[in-house]
Amino acid sequence: MTVSWTPEWLTADRAPFTLKAGPHEWRGVRPTDWAAVGAGLRIAHEDLRRLPVRRIVEAVDAVVDLWAKRDFTARRTTVRSAALVTGMSEETIDRALDAELGHLRADSLLAALTRELGDPEVLDGFRGGTTAVGPRTVLAVFSGNVPGLPARSLVRSLLVKASVIAKVPAKEPHFTAAFLRTLHDVEPVLADAVVATYWERDDEAVLEAALDQADAVIAYGGDQACAAIRARVRPRQLYEEHGHKLSFGIVSAEYVTRYGVAEVARRIAADCSDFDQHACLSPQVYLVQEEHARAVAEHLAGAMRREAQDSPPGTIDAQDATVLQHRRLVAEWRAATSDASEVWSPDGLEWTVVLDDALMPLSGAGNRVARIVSVPDVAAAVDAMRPFAEHLQNVGLGAVGEQFRRTARELAELGASRVCAPGAMTKASMVWRHDGQPRIAGLVRWCDVELHPELDRP
Repeated sequence: MTVSWTPEWLTADRAPFTLKAGPHEWRGVRPTDWAAVGAGLRIAHEDLRRLPVRRIVEAVDAVVDLWAKRDFTARRTTVRSAALVTGMSEETIDRALDAELGHLRADSLLAALTRELGDPEVLDGFRGGTTAVGPRTVLAVFSGNVPGLPARSLVRSLLVKASVIAKVPAKEPHFTAAFLRTLHDVEPVLADAVVATYWERDDEAVLEAALDQADAVIAYGGDQACAAIRARVRPRQLYEEHGHKLSFGIVSAEYVTRYGVAEVARRIAADCSDFDQHACLSPQVYLVQEEHARAVAEHLAGAMRREAQDSPPGTIDAQDATVLQHRRLVAEWRAATSDASEVWSPDGLEWTVVLDDALMPLSGAGNRVARIVSVPDVAAAVDAMRPFAEHLQNVGLGAVGEQFRRTARELAELGASRVCAPGAMTKASMVWRHDGQPRIAGLVRWCDVELHPELDRP
């Protein structure tokens, strides 16, 4: 299965590439004449501009309706291939796609457009004396191994009628091209406005050539990778960045009293198991008020076991397995020397629950390690997160009443861009202003008609 997408109009020379994952290989093609790509996307953009925004929404909704069916051929092929690359189980990937694509239905897209633009149809022309115009071409550089991740930025770009050059992520390259092939079946004008391909991170020549064609740039990746792209962005280009992020959970005593220890543990287990805990939205730590911390951790061990049965964890490569085993050893050493610490885990590496009374330096990359840290109160939990404020993204806040409202505001001031209920940490909607910025409105420029007599004429 090819992991690239090039419209039929792109007849210029293309170079083959191969992506490998263990014994498995996937192939695609990469344009070599980027000036021809830019010229073709300019023409495709003109066709895209003529589509009403509601037709774009309807087309995306129709594609998602097909992909929502787990037996849809393109989805099954993509899930099987993604499992080979990411190591995730097919059930975990299916759940990830359910979560990602579920927020791309028509009602969600229209709600996001309305929240950010006021009236979605300002993208079609002047409404009440104002109109919004998207970029001609967006360069989107994707990274990571979260299945379906590129869909959000790809759809946002198409909603503002921008053509797209997409660099698919090496760690999960299959989804983008497969999604675009379905989009072409539903509405060719949309898919023909996208070129999706791959190049190595250190291939600066291709990056520069792609940048030359873009009016806006969206970058995903670690801090170093994003910094390398940011340094090359031109002054005239809009720039959007999704770098390294951390997420936490907080649970108050009142929240446990209201919902019960078992239910709270179930919600935390869901947060720590979705995406095998590899998403930025996944919690690194849950800070739980001390009178309930041990009970929550004890119940959490059973909840993590049930999650592993319902949605089996993926294969962990040798390096990650070594890191995870080291994390367990450190936790077990602390448990042997402190009555406040304990570790629950099976013989294998399917899941781990750690109880501690100190927020140790964060290490490792997910793989279903649920860390419960006991804190005196919610205020202490917020204070414990302050050293990580620069990278703070998402907080699952288990609090009620005035304490919830006060703490949510404190978290916003600390740097969080999303606060949700425990159990919903990985299920961010399209209405969320991703990483704290309006991602649809951020792609458009506005034009207002004012002080003109024609404005008031029928």
